[in-house]
Amino acid sequence: MNKKLKVLEVLDCYYPNVDGPIEVMNNIARSFESCGFGEVELLVPDYPERIEPEGLKIHRSKSVPTRGGYRAALPFLDASVKKLIKKGGFDIIHLHSPFTLSRYALKLGKKYGIPVVMTVHTKFRDEVDNLVKSKELRKFVMNYILKCIDGCDGITSVCRGMKDTLGEYGSKRVDDVKVIYNATDMRRGGADPENVRAIREKHALDGVTAFVFAGRLVEAKNVQFSLNVLGEVKKRGYDDFKFLIIGDGVYGKTLKSLAEKLGLEENVEFVGKITDKKLLAEYYAACDLLLFPSVFDNGSIVLLESAANGLPSATVAGSCSAERIENGINGFAWEYDVGVWADGLCSVLRGGDALKGAKKGASEMRGLEWGDITQEYYELYISLLN
Repeated sequence: MNKKLKVLEVLDCYYPNVDGPIEVMNNIARSFESCGFGEVELLVPDYPERIEPEGLKIHRSKSVPTRGGYRAALPFLDASVKKLIKKGGFDIIHLHSPFTLSRYALKLGKKYGIPVVMTVHTKFRDEVDNLVKSKELRKFVMNYILKCIDGCDGITSVCRGMKDTLGEYGSKRVDDVKVIYNATDMRRGGADPENVRAIREKHALDGVTAFVFAGRLVEAKNVQFSLNVLGEVKKRGYDDFKFLIIGDGVYGKTLKSLAEKLGLEENVEFVGKITDKKLLAEYYAACDLLLFPSVFDNGSIVLLESAANGLPSATVAGSCSAERIENGINGFAWEYDVGVWADGLCSVLRGGDALKGAKKGASEMRGLEWGDITQEYYELYISLLN
């Protein structure tokens, strides 16, 4: 019989922000309890707009506004945070970020003898370099981040590539890092066929090949690369395709201008942000191939959500996003080159069995369920307690 544990999961952001680590943390919490491993509570910054997902027990720390609608937690000014960790009866503290709230939780975990686990989701140096111009300040911030990560009792990453990246950052704990992939809460084949047909009709997808992207419209997602590829595809005489871009963000204006410049106005449609998971699943099922050339993302859940709906992905060979893709089997992993990607998409547009086989392989991908992933976290927790 499994030993029941009480876990506190900590993240330095939460809804109404939309972020992969939020989804991961929520799903681990729900799955942990449904699998009978124990109970989970969350600790996040407070927001003026409080969104309370069903079935989750959430504690909030005082915070102040920061860039992009995020909040910076001030736990050292909030006595309730210290009281929660000191008297909450937690067996494990699980961090999903290395900033103020997590650093404080790590400090208290050490003080009260609670093992602390860190899951590394993000290539932090890329974000720091974009936000911080001073070389000395960038060095300070990265040392701050690494001190939090290396100070934990257990460290996990959501892909093999992130483990290598930690070594490049100078982490002294790379050999201790355990890779635990992400999963998805989307049910396999859960899209309603009638709604799928309605989406295909709404966007005039019948008789054409439908490409799609879903995510934040920021430069790091590299949607601009997909547009450049499709511009080359159209130059080669192929125009029987649509590209649906799902999501929002300030970079959307740049993408719209680029689509016009490349003569793709009739092929590209900006759908906007979709937060309804059921509707998103139906969009995946209505399309033929997810274009995801990001070299920034690590364990992107969108690839797993699309696979659960029989939608294969095109990724960059050697990237973290391509780690679970077998080229031509359950998706595509192509060299990071506009010409190479154009060759691949032209081949898809010409028809044949390649896309059909990739769709079948995507729908049969293993390791998509949170139950399997949560079992790995539970075993890690137990090993630390032992």
